[in-house]
Amino acid sequence: MLFYLSLVVVVILTTTTASVFLFKDRIIQQFIREANKSLNTPIKIGKIDISAWNDFPNLAIVFTDVYVEDSQPGEYPLMIAKTVSFYLNPVEAWRGNYSIRGLQIKDSETSLKIDAAGVNNYTILKDSPGTEAGSIVFDLKNVRLQNTKVSYHDQISHLHHEFASKKLVASISLKNNLYDIVANGDITTEQIGTRNKVVLKNKLFDIQAKLQYDNAHKNLIISSSSLTVNKSSFEVHGNYSFSRNNLIDLTATGKQTNFHTLLSLMPEDIVRKLLKYRSNGDVYFRMSLKGEISDWKSPFISVSFGCKDAQLYHPDYRSTMNHVTLEGSFASSSVSDFSAAELFLQNITGELNGKAFKANFSLRNFDDPFVVFDFKGELDASSLLNFYPVQEIKKLEGNIRANISFEGKISLLKKKSTAQQVRARGSIEMDSIQLTVGRQNIRFRDLEGALQFDNNDLALSDVRGKFENSDFELNGFFNNIITFLLFDDQPIGIETDLKSNFLDLDQLFAVGFGEKDSQEFDFHISPHVHLNFNCDVRKMKYKRFIGRHVKGDLLVKNQMAVSRNVNLTTMGGDLSFNGIVDARNPKAIDVVSTFKLNGINIDSVFYIFENFGQDFIGASQLKGQAFADVTLEMTLNEKLKLFPETLTADISTVIKRGELNQFEPLQKLSRYLDDEGLSHLRFADLKNDIHIEKRTIYIPQMEVRTNVTSIQLSGTHTFDQHIDYRVIAPLHNKKKIDPDESFGAVEEDNTGHSKLFLKIVGTTSNYKVSYDKEAVKKKIVSDLKKEVLELKDAFKTKGKKKKKELELEKDEYFDWNDH
Repeated sequence: MLFYLSLVVVVILTTTTASVFLFKDRIIQQFIREANKSLNTPIKIGKIDISAWNDFPNLAIVFTDVYVEDSQPGEYPLMIAKTVSFYLNPVEAWRGNYSIRGLQIKDSETSLKIDAAGVNNYTILKDSPGTEAGSIVFDLKNVRLQNTKVSYHDQISHLHHEFASKKLVASISLKNNLYDIVANGDITTEQIGTRNKVVLKNKLFDIQAKLQYDNAHKNLIISSSSLTVNKSSFEVHGNYSFSRNNLIDLTATGKQTNFHTLLSLMPEDIVRKLLKYRSNGDVYFRMSLKGEISDWKSPFISVSFGCKDAQLYHPDYRSTMNHVTLEGSFASSSVSDFSAAELFLQNITGELNGKAFKANFSLRNFDDPFVVFDFKGELDASSLLNFYPVQEIKKLEGNIRANISFEGKISLLKKKSTAQQVRARGSIEMDSIQLTVGRQNIRFRDLEGALQFDNNDLALSDVRGKFENSDFELNGFFNNIITFLLFDDQPIGIETDLKSNFLDLDQLFAVGFGEKDSQEFDFHISPHVHLNFNCDVRKMKYKRFIGRHVKGDLLVKNQMAVSRNVNLTTMGGDLSFNGIVDARNPKAIDVVSTFKLNGINIDSVFYIFENFGQDFIGASQLKGQAFADVTLEMTLNEKLKLFPETLTADISTVIKRGELNQFEPLQKLSRYLDDEGLSHLRFADLKNDIHIEKRTIYIPQMEVRTNVTSIQLSGTHTFDQHIDYRVIAPLHNKKKIDPDESFGAVEEDNTGHSKLFLKIVGTTSNYKVSYDKEAVKKKIVSDLKKEVLELKDAFKTKGKKKKKELELEKDEYFDWNDH
């Protein structure tokens, strides 16, 4: 029996194969003839074949390398495919009746278009296809698409959609112009584009769809359909009609959805940082899309969403938000235009690591946002950072208590004149905050105090803490703070009392102006920062300089800094100064300053300034206390290095209890003077008015009364260490000198005492002490004194003009409330 059954099967298979082989050409030619009766556009086919085994017992007509022309003018493809297979009943095909029972398309790309005139490119079938017995009839119970891409571009409605599918199976039946379609498979929305917005980019959906298309009324009804994405499902129903106008009425309801899935359906550029967050609990979602799609109209969209007693967490971080409740809604009168859209997040409550909070948020008009926001709660700072990390902030610890609200248009914050129309209120209290900020890992420690918001301004009350090695306490105001934080190139005004036990200016400069991988810094004053500090600093340090009990005012605005009545203790005495730093040209920073020295140790000055870059005379050789009035002008580069040719200064000084030890030029005078103690001089009060200009120090004649002798000294000392000193000393022992060699360099006064004129000329490393034979007859000392007076008078006139110019700038621009 088995043998006969096998024989029957073999006979059937052999007969079928033979029939296909023998009548292949006839079936193909007849199929093409009938197909051409229904087509408006040409089709190009690389190869046509028939197979009996692709969908046995149906017969398959397989087209390879298919090109279907679209219906618009010109040669543009509607579809290209590697293979298109039509499945027919072989008996009916033999009789000339081509009822298509199945269809398979592999590796295809389809481009659907509607041009600006409203003409589509996919009308490829004739309106009244042939109805005679040989006509092709579609009864598609099995439609399979593999590796398919479809694009849809509507120039009228400004739509540009792209879809792809690896495997999609559908069943299509036709009755009285009604197409009933059931489809299952995957669809990837490579993009849904409306005007200049793109959503649902590269989202993979598993679909189970039941559709009915009414060809007569151009209406598509979606019923009992579901989409599954990221293990969350959405029920979809509605209809799309395009007989006269494009009308859509669509509703999608989330079932078993979660926070991550909802975020994944939003534009990635908005929610990129949130996409890894996960949720447990009841999360709900419902979307409605209704209205006309045209060049002038776009459908209304409404979305409601939220969660109840949910849990939010990030799989990579330690903090979890528990018992989260949220009611959200989004609505826009146009899908393609969110200018009038509204977003509401209401009754937000929850706990972050056991600390409760509540908040509300709303946003109206996405093009010119009007925001209303309030927040109240206590937060553990470390849990906040663990829940939502910020790249610039590390190791955040401590507690924050906040009760804040905000209401107003964001655009109003862009101008100081309108910023006060934005309403911001509330307070933030910090308790033991520790954090590390930025690529330099700047440490803030022990931050405490209260911040009070008043519209666009911020009041600081007992805000104290440590900034690296420095500490601070601030009481005052930050004006325009919200605008400054939200937007670039916005000003901020800081008016506050600053108290500190210690300021490390080396570190502060390195942080504020430091260059990456360099010990140098690039000094500048931001045009957007305006400061008014009343300073009280117990100790400050800059390189070798140590200042104590620093008090005074510092104003910064318009890229200028003005210090007023600054007093401090340093170098064994007191220092007070006023100054202006004009950094409007960052490559040439002008400095104008006057300061007073009161009992400053000279050796400390030389030590701090590292002997002023020379080794002719050093800190170990000088002692004494300086009392001086100094006026100076100079220009610095961005590294705060002096342009030497710009330095001009007047120094009226008195040096008390001075000593000059082991100063080689004076020691060499012992050859001419009968004084053996020149290597260790102690002198009484030394007075002089020194002038610096043109890279030269001008020293008018001064009398130096020492424990050894009394000499008069004058001369010049250039910045490149050329010296020209003139010395007049009493000659006690004429035997010490050669009369012939010293002729013209010795002068006797009316009392019979002799004076010897000497000069020290050369460089600090190569100089010569010799008789000054020209001093008497040329009156070199008097000439130098006259030159110095002329230079000083010119400097005073120039200095007053420059100072007045900058003071005018200060008076005009340094009031924050003047704008």
